[in-house]
Amino acid sequence: VTHLVVASLEVSTSSAKCILFSVERGVVAEVTSRYASHVADGPSQDPDGLLECALEVLRRVVHRAQALGLRIEAVGLTGTWHSLLALDRERRPLGRVSTWADLSGAPWVAPLRADERLVRRAYHSTGCMVHAMYPAWKWYSLRQRQPELMDSAKYVSSQVEFVFEALTGCARVSRSIASGTGMLNIATLDWDDNVLGVVGIRREQLSQLEEAFYTAGLRASFAERLGLPSGVPVTVGCSDGAMNQLAIGALHTGVMSMSVGTSGALRVVHPEPRIPDVPSTWCYYLLNGRRLSGAAVNNGTNCVDWFLQRYLAQNLNPAVYDSFSDGAASVHRSGAPLFLPFVFGERCPGWNEDRAGGFVGIKASHGGSDLYYSILEGVLFSMRQCYDILVDVGGRPDRIVVSGGIVNSDLWMQMAADVFGRELHVTGAINDSTVGGALVALEAVGGCNAGVIDGHTAKIAGSVQPRDSAVELFKERYARYLQLYQLLDA
Repeated sequence: VTHLVVASLEVSTSSAKCILFSVERGVVAEVTSRYASHVADGPSQDPDGLLECALEVLRRVVHRAQALGLRIEAVGLTGTWHSLLALDRERRPLGRVSTWADLSGAPWVAPLRADERLVRRAYHSTGCMVHAMYPAWKWYSLRQRQPELMDSAKYVSSQVEFVFEALTGCARVSRSIASGTGMLNIATLDWDDNVLGVVGIRREQLSQLEEAFYTAGLRASFAERLGLPSGVPVTVGCSDGAMNQLAIGALHTGVMSMSVGTSGALRVVHPEPRIPDVPSTWCYYLLNGRRLSGAAVNNGTNCVDWFLQRYLAQNLNPAVYDSFSDGAASVHRSGAPLFLPFVFGERCPGWNEDRAGGFVGIKASHGGSDLYYSILEGVLFSMRQCYDILVDVGGRPDRIVVSGGIVNSDLWMQMAADVFGRELHVTGAINDSTVGGALVALEAVGGCNAGVIDGHTAKIAGSVQPRDSAVELFKERYARYLQLYQLLDA
């Protein structure tokens, strides 16, 4: 079957987006709407405001489908990993969604990491570090900070679970989303009773676990408002990282995805959990029995923007980035400062929310271009450190496919190829995660032939080759970076 059309709705950290997708034509239409500032501020989101924004982009895509004479057979849902939403006994939100960016619980969670037995047991069973980003430990910190709120909290939900339940009246969670909570046992794919006991959550407070392809029917009230038939299937909702991996055709161990946007991530699929002995990287669930080993760093283009806005340019526009990129391209690299990119704290590999960043080796002769260059390099060194751990655990990938803001910078892409010493591929596609959600929706309603998801590949639009001379220079500078990383561990 090739004529089926689905809508794929994604609720991200900063916006809601929806695409109209068919097997034969790909993305037919796309609508994106940024959340208003009162709806989303980074660390938190207003659940009702988020839902309204999501409904609006879905409604606009439905109208586009109608104008084209296309019938939507299903709605695919995608959301972010690591969000937490407490619900009352009527399953209404108690306050705002806490996103992955909310590390306010760090002062209560960090002391737990002194208990090495607790950390290793939780890490090796769930694939998640004891860290304030993860919903399990967000809940733990809230119990310490706001016991009166937690007395009213009867159920545990998340951003995408809330949207799914609102649309369908059905309380379910995909194992993909659940694996990013720190509460799912990554081997058994069931809730981990040991962690639940530590953080103070009972199984009956959690939604029932389902595979990615689980669907429930759209409520009549929303169907009328959206212009869709009542009961149209809605998928339970998977994470954007998992759906990105699916969309770029990286469901097999040989393909690693690398994204560098506001933050950065590396991901590679394995048929079983791959978890290093020392807590450093993470391991989540994808779909069809596959696990996703990866690493995420807090610091990417946000470091670039922080530097430019704080010190050099109040108004960021393409001309500003182009100017500094041109300057960075001519920097004397061997004499440039080194940059530890932890100005927004650290996730992988050290999981230190309080780690600070900074420049080392600044001289009077250095200017803005030198520091700009060092930031680009430091972000890549941080990701290379994670890459080395993933290779140790799971082997060297055959191919690396890159996405995110980095692909818009020829300088940064070339530096990445040189730092990793690898050929890097780009797909040229946008909204990869939303496309992944569409593929799941198609399979859920029988719109994909058997094996389409497993066999899905993305077209490679281009590649960047490493240069031998630059590879050697970066080896030396990366070794110095690692020394500084250990020396300045706070």
